[in-house]
Amino acid sequence: MKTLNLHNVGIRSLVAATAIVAISVAVPPAIGAEKFPEKPIQFLIPFDPGGQSDTAVILLRPGLKEKLGVDIVAQHRPGGGGAVGWTMLAQEKPDGHMMAVTNLPHVVIQPLMTKGVKYKTEDLAPVYMYAESPGGIAVRKDDDRFKTLQDLIDFAKANPAKLSMGGVGKFTGNHLGFLQFVQMAGVDVSYVSFNGAAPQTAALLGSHVMAIYGGTFIFADKRDEFRVLAIATDERLPDFPDAPTFKELGFDLVGGIDRGVTVPAGTPKERIDMLADAIRYAAGKKEFIDGMEKLGFHLVNHGPEEYAKIIQARKLQYLKVLKDGGFLN
Repeated sequence: MKTLNLHNVGIRSLVAATAIVAISVAVPPAIGAEKFPEKPIQFLIPFDPGGQSDTAVILLRPGLKEKLGVDIVAQHRPGGGGAVGWTMLAQEKPDGHMMAVTNLPHVVIQPLMTKGVKYKTEDLAPVYMYAESPGGIAVRKDDDRFKTLQDLIDFAKANPAKLSMGGVGKFTGNHLGFLQFVQMAGVDVSYVSFNGAAPQTAALLGSHVMAIYGGTFIFADKRDEFRVLAIATDERLPDFPDAPTFKELGFDLVGGIDRGVTVPAGTPKERIDMLADAIRYAAGKKEFIDGMEKLGFHLVNHGPEEYAKIIQARKLQYLKVLKDGGFLN
């Protein structure tokens, strides 16, 4: 009859338990399982200070800090119409501790059309889309040559390539709207690219360009100094009742810049959802709503899944514009 050696059983159990503990200590938890956030969140702004993206981050930061419980540190990385900043984001560790203001069509068009861009649209994971900024054309209010959009078109036709129009970046929302306009109007206009809305605005105020294709944010901020010739919306905006739409003037041009937040691809879904909830909270605060609407933004509320669908739909739209313009085969 065999007997059970309790002493040996106890030793074996202790060894097994010790091994389990050792394994649990030796194997670090997956990124998503760790406490998050465990350090300040870096909020990347791929444009110069003083522009539309900068303003959005300034208004979002208090609510984000309140919801996430850590500091929100703004970083400006301008250059290439945003490409420098989005490349930096794409190369960051996908742990949710860096996110960036992200604009459409920029992050779709740049990887297709701009040489040297080192990121792809798929390198950026959608988190939240908070606003739309319709585009339009404006001139200095004291420039009596351009009282209407037709005045500007007539000047461009009489002076090929002499009319200069400033925009933010190349193959960005400004540039894409500009391309659509010149194609529809049949005019030859020189496009001048700037690194952000602030230098773009300064260039028009200083008469370094004759017009700008920009967002309603700029027009609202400089309404006493700019004359808005046309806005790319279906209907006139309440904040600009005297500014006609392109559609009113015979141009089927509607669009602008979609504004949201992305993180590096590969960031755990639970962290993306946490960031989205925090941005939704911050974007729902009265200070954010009042501040953004005052500046001419149209606010929206799209989480990660819906934002991803919007990016895909916009991509098809942008590709058609580029193909029609002969930029893509």
